[in-house]
Amino acid sequence: MEGNLYIEIDDEQTGYLFSDWDPDDVAALEAAVGHRLTWAVQIDISGRIDGTTEVHQLVELLLEHGGVATDDYSGHPWTLQEIKSGALNDGLGFFDFRAYHELNRE
Repeated sequence: MEGNLYIEIDDEQTGYLFSDWDPDDVAALEAAVGHRLTWAVQIDISGRIDGTTEVHQLVELLLEHGGVATDDYSGHPWTLQEIKSGALNDGLGFFDFRAYHELNRE
């Protein structure tokens, strides 16, 4: 991804996984997966780029064999099928920062 994405693995035992999450979002994630996750891949995007294409490419690779993805704009756990189809949840798609900022007038 040419240095535009910063990727790390976080876990509950040695890291800070879920430490800053809303409890309702953790519960939604647990319900979607069927159990409490103990690790996750975190992807941060450089502020120098839009990042939408790069995030979608990487997430599609990561979810190819199952799992869900979350983003900073909704508490919804996104499946690969939802991401690829452009599904909306509360008016937002996956990694839909433009709509989020428009809805929240930021």
